[in-house]
Amino acid sequence: EADLSLDYRLFEGPHAADIAGSSGKKSGDILSKKWMIADLKETSKALEENKLKIDCVIQALEAEVAEEGGV
Repeated sequence: EADLSLDYRLFEGPHAADIAGSSGKKSGDILSKKWMIADLKETSKALEENKLKIDCVIQALEAEVAEEGGV
């Protein structure tokens, strides 16, 4: 069985945090996740409002088609 070997350069430089993260949680990570959650909730609310508007347009168009003798 061959041992796994990794080049030391993977763990150096600005990208190293992406590859070899620390074992403990940083308070900045938690704060950024809270911001992300808040942003996603805001986006979800905006999308829901747009969906409701689109649903109203669909209903209005369907009513027009029904009045014209369509589906």
